[in-house]
Amino acid sequence: ISQRSLVLDYLCHNCYTNTARAFARDSTVRHLDADGDEINNKPSDYAGLSAGFLKHVDLREKIRAHILSGRVDDATELLNEYFPSVLSGLIPSPTLSEDKKIPSNMNYIASTSVDPAHLTLNLRILSFIEACRTVPLDYLPASDISKSPQPTTATPEVPTEPLEAQMVLLSKAQKLHALATALPNAADRAIYLKELNNVGGLLAYKVPETSSIAKYLSQERREAVADQINSAILDRSALPSVSSLELLTRYISTIWSFAHQYSVNPRPGALLPPTTSSYAHNTESSTKSSDSEQEVVPPFDLQLFLNLKP
Repeated sequence: ISQRSLVLDYLCHNCYTNTARAFARDSTVRHLDADGDEINNKPSDYAGLSAGFLKHVDLREKIRAHILSGRVDDATELLNEYFPSVLSGLIPSPTLSEDKKIPSNMNYIASTSVDPAHLTLNLRILSFIEACRTVPLDYLPASDISKSPQPTTATPEVPTEPLEAQMVLLSKAQKLHALATALPNAADRAIYLKELNNVGGLLAYKVPETSSIAKYLSQERREAVADQINSAILDRSALPSVSSLELLTRYISTIWSFAHQYSVNPRPGALLPPTTSSYAHNTESSTKSSDSEQEVVPPFDLQLFLNLKP
């Protein structure tokens, strides 16, 4: 797999649509005719990224932005319209492209549940949390700043009367409890009922953002649900749930860690992962004999590797 393909896959996986389009366009090898004019045989494609695939990424990005902004109902509407199998589990979405799949010997199972019942509950719980919110939490997207602006946070229609608002929230809580109770797996029921008991504590505070359970109102909560939904969409679309770059990084890290754990000796001339000592002495003369080098391969430290200068 080429470096260009790795970058494109990472950008598309994480919904950086505009950046992916720009990178695909600018990194394409251009072919010229006899007159020096560029040959463009596929005007509808962005260097291998089909219009259908880019639309898929655009939709995932919109759903993610809605969730990160607290507009859970809007995200649910898009899911039901374009990816109905995510929350229903009935009809899988068709495969977009066979070449987007990871080889069978490198399959990766999503770290979060893709069960439609779990996804529905997580969205409904987040919707309940957003309804309990009294202090707006703005979402400032960090990517693709050229897009048209959207509301940065949810603006739900909240009843003006405190008693009416409380009754609406209680009704939402009762429906959530019914959904959790209907889960067929006893362990799942216990987990979600405990979660609802904790989240339901938000009703006890006029300003829950200043309470001891304010963590449920954090942006990290939105991000966790957004990541899970994105992973589920990819899974239902028969696409990898993690980017190829992340998968390869995990694979390499695991291989080197096991090699270090089992005291594997490096072969002469082998390219080894950087270590703290090698990083600190990378400017020293390399006249030392091979006998002074490490006897065991080091583990792979991603942060140290990223900090290394070319």
